[in-house]
Amino acid sequence: MNLLLAGLNHKTAPLPLRERLAVLEPQKTLHQLRSEGFAEGVIIATCNRFELYALAPRNSGRGAAELSVFLERQAGAPFGPAAYRMENGDAVRHLFEVASGLDSLVVGETDILGQVKDSYFVAKDAGMTGKLSNVLFQRALFVGKRVRTETAISVGPTSVASLAVDLASRVFGNLADCSALILGAGAMAQTLSRTLRSRSAKEIVISNRSWDRAREIAAECAGSAVPWEEFPRALAAADIVIASTASPTPIVNSETVLRAMKGRMGRSLFFIDISMPRNVDESVHGLDHVYLYRMEDLEKIVAESLKSRDHAVRHAGEIVREKADEFSRWFESVRDGREISLTHSDHGDS
Repeated sequence: MNLLLAGLNHKTAPLPLRERLAVLEPQKTLHQLRSEGFAEGVIIATCNRFELYALAPRNSGRGAAELSVFLERQAGAPFGPAAYRMENGDAVRHLFEVASGLDSLVVGETDILGQVKDSYFVAKDAGMTGKLSNVLFQRALFVGKRVRTETAISVGPTSVASLAVDLASRVFGNLADCSALILGAGAMAQTLSRTLRSRSAKEIVISNRSWDRAREIAAECAGSAVPWEEFPRALAAADIVIASTASPTPIVNSETVLRAMKGRMGRSLFFIDISMPRNVDESVHGLDHVYLYRMEDLEKIVAESLKSRDHAVRHAGEIVREKADEFSRWFESVRDGREISLTHSDHGDS
């Protein structure tokens, strides 16, 4: 078998192209992949990346380029140089870097490890994993945990959510006088609410299509909840609006914001959109006293945070290279029918 990888991330592809893949349903896409002759496959889809790992028989003639063409058909657009295509050892090393947080927008982020684990279980539940992909992803999770245990790579901002709150703190200086409205109630929104509470935000309001879920998160952060249909009116009282939903189309447009601004007496309104696809229409940024920050705007904070962790990043890279080479030797031995042992030495599996 050959291990193949095709994907795009925040470093290689613009947001509009990544958004085309963000709306794909992983299980449905994996079933389509199976119908085209791939027995095993796992999709990792986050706000900053979409990657498809697949296994194909060595004599099938199928490579990463063909896998990329499959994704282009699903997205309905050519990728060109925006996509990366890797095979075997290179694909292994890349996956281990992803699980370790080395390939993230926020280097060392903690969320990605859980996302890789969830992605693996989605594929497993869909019947799209076998011996090789099972061992590969279990090993990736082991390496990701080891990197975080043995290095300081996760010191400082460790998620997109924490970066968003850092950005809000830079804009306002002190969040104690600020009201924050969070649109969404997923894992990211939950992290946002906790981080805002730790920064002593004056008020935290949650709005989500699921009223029960909105109230649950609001209770956790001593905040309040508003029904989804009422969030446009809640914009009038907010200082910061952080959007983090799974909506495939924008949920905030310029008309909605203009209505909210009428009662704000010239007070500025800041939007931070960390959704994929984007939740806040670009036209909002052109309105008076309205400011929109997107994923790209978080990169400056990322660069500053990275300077203080150079040593940790190098150490993490050494662990990843060592373990990727070790796994690749095992992978080659299995392909050649002479399987060697693969042990975790001082650590156990995930």
